[in-house]
This record gives sequence, structure tokens and C-alpha cells, in this order.
Amino acid sequence: MPWQRYCADIIGEINPATGRFKYPRVILSVPRQSGKTTLVLAACIHRMLIVNEAKIWYTAQNGLTASRKWLELVQPIEIGKFPLSSLFKVRKSQGSQALQIPRLQASFSPHPPSEESLHSAQSDLNFIDEAWVFDEQEAHALMQAIIPTQSTRPMAQTIIVSTMGTSRSTWFHGEIAKAKQPNSSTALIEWGIGPDDDPTDLELVASCHPAYGHTVDMAALKAAADQLAPSEFARAYGNRATGARERLIPLESWESAQYLEPIPTESEVCFAAAIDYDRTESVIVAAALIDDIPTLEVVDRRPGTGWTAQRLADLVKKHGAPAPIVDNIGPSGTLYDQLCRLDCQPEKFGARDLARSCADFMDRITRVTADGVAAPDIRIRPHEALDFAAEIAGQRHMGDAWAWDRKTAAGSIAALEAATLGLYAITHRPAPPVAPAIY
Repeated sequence: MPWQRYCADIIGEINPATGRFKYPRVILSVPRQSGKTTLVLAACIHRMLIVNEAKIWYTAQNGLTASRKWLELVQPIEIGKFPLSSLFKVRKSQGSQALQIPRLQASFSPHPPSEESLHSAQSDLNFIDEAWVFDEQEAHALMQAIIPTQSTRPMAQTIIVSTMGTSRSTWFHGEIAKAKQPNSSTALIEWGIGPDDDPTDLELVASCHPAYGHTVDMAALKAAADQLAPSEFARAYGNRATGARERLIPLESWESAQYLEPIPTESEVCFAAAIDYDRTESVIVAAALIDDIPTLEVVDRRPGTGWTAQRLADLVKKHGAPAPIVDNIGPSGTLYDQLCRLDCQPEKFGARDLARSCADFMDRITRVTADGVAAPDIRIRPHEALDFAAEIAGQRHMGDAWAWDRKTAAGSIAALEAATLGLYAITHRPAPPVAPAIY
């Protein structure tokens, strides 16, 4: 398929200055049923043919799965479907499984994803399949196994293959985030729907599936959509990361906090803002006390970061609001500096304040009556960015406290971060000045 050829060209691209592969690491993230098995086998055969005494390794969720998938990979060669099958030898005995080209002393074998699995081995190409299942500790052990084996192999390359995961897929999503940073040496290849796209729009899903029109048709998509929950279908066929397997913010509590009315124009408001971890968008939230209940509303959300400081400063001035709240540590640190240069210095806000505001937000939204009925002590005007952030939100530890985890989230949680800061702003609003008494 065209997408497979495109990926193969990137994987095999040579840096003319060094004569080595341009990308020592490649991350490939595609929907289910895209045909990645064929691509993996093609890349392995290519490497076995061009690298002297090539040593190629494949792993997946566990040793048993890696072995089973390896057998599926080499089956076309074993049954003679591949034109050059006569060059190869397949060994299937447990513990010595290998696809070999004896004349070239090249081999392709599976291994379990453990730290000791490649001890004393060498690697020219390492495939990590279904990377979304690995947590940080498991991934660390796996990379400890792989990296030393490549140190004496000048053409070494690691290819990480996976559909997007859940909010627990911290390592894989973190690697994607790193690959998006400027000057990254990792090639990132992705197909899938966007974070705001509707997964029930099958025409849209089809347009983002690289195998559609080749091995996947509309009937297959409809059948899958009928059997899977929308979030599961979005991940499997739209390659969009889902939220936590169990939401941190209960759906019933979140829906109970929804308040359709906008903040009245005469209300005294505070403002807060946040930039998402990948710097793809910025969000400004207004906060007010309506009937003594903190009420939050997204007033502006746009791509990028360049617009945010001036817009926030203008809102503060227009509404006579106190200094805005911005977390000056992390992605929003640049926004803090820009506001200072605009003579709109944000309120002092530290790590302890952040932890307290996250805990307060969670306490208020999960409040229940004596009968266990959701009764949030906070109001939130509905907004798609807030709904998405609430679905995927997770926690990161800060000593004995916690804050929203923007780094490993499966998308932008900037709206939720800004709302949390808005809650802090309105609940810590400076008291109005007291008129001097005349005696």
C-alpha cells in the first residue's frame, strides 16, 4: 500500500554525510488493521540483506505474544509466498526461534521485553510492537536491554510501532511528545483523527485510515463501530488516545457540575490561562462567584501561544479584574514573562498553590450528599475542550500532594488547568478596599 512504501522510504533513508540511517529511532503510530505486519517484515528482510551479519530483534507485550506474532510475521516466507523464500531458513524451536539467511549469517528473532533478554547480544534493528502497553518501569527495563546491544553497530535503528493508548500509556505517549520537540532525531509517522474529531463520523475516520480503500472498506468500519464503544473505536480505528481506563473525574460528577448560563456581564470576574504541554493551544478561563458558587467559563481558546498574553491583558483591563493567575513553571512560563512585559504581572502562584487548587477543584466537583448523590460545589459552563480534558485527566505526584499530569496526558488538558487556576483566582480574590472611616 502507498502508506507502507512511504514509511519504508523514511525508515531506510540514508544520511549522505555519514552513510548511516538518517533516523536512529522511528515511531510509527497507525490505526488497527493498517497492515503494519507487512511493513515490519519488509523492513526486517531489507535489513537482513543490506547489513553485514545483521541481527534483528522483535518484541511485544510479553514473551509469549512476541513469539506468536513473530510466527505470524515469518509465515509468508515459511510457506513460500515470498519470491526469495529459498534464501531463508526458519527455526521454530522455543528458545532458538530465528528467521535466517545462512549465506549472510543474518537472523531475525523474537525476545521477551525484559532487561536480561538481550544480554551479550548485538542488534542492528530492534522492533518494539504494541508499545502502548508498557508503563515507565517496563519500558525502562526494555530499553536497558536494547541500547547496549547497539553500541558497536553503526547502522543500528529502533522502530517503535503502536496504536495510541490510554492515559496509562505514559511511556509511549511521552516518546511521541519527545519526538515532536525541535531538533529531535526521531522520525514520527502518524495516521489518525484529531482530538476534536467526531469518531462517529465514519467518512472522517475512513479518510484518516491509511488502509482505507485497499484492505479496509466502509463495511468493516461500520461493523467495528457497531461493536465498540465510541472511545474504543476512536482508539482502534481513529488512532486517538483515550482517557483513563477509569476516569479520575467521575462522569456523573462532571455532568452534574455543568451550568448552561454564561457568567453575567455585571459579575466580578477573575481570569486564568494555560498553555498545553505541546504548545499547540492556549486557553483563557473566566471565574466568578454566582450565588456564592465558583463558576468557570472558557472565554477564549485558540491554536498556538502568540496571541494569549495580549488577549489576557486586554480582558483584565476591560473588566477591571485583579491580576490573572498563570502557572509560571512549565509551558505557561513564557506567558507569565510576556504578561510582565505588558505591565499585567500575574498574581504570585507557586507549587503549593497549584497543589491546593487541584485538590480544591477535585473536592468541589466530587462532592456528594449524605445519600451519595452528586452535588458539586462548582459550576462549569460546557465546552468541548473541558469535556475532553476531564475525560483524560490524570495525576502527577508533587511530594505528598498532586497536580494534573499534563506531560503524559493523551491530549491537551490546558482547559482544565486554566479552569483550576480560575477556581483559585476567584476563591482568593483580594478583598475590596475598605473606605477610610471619619471620626
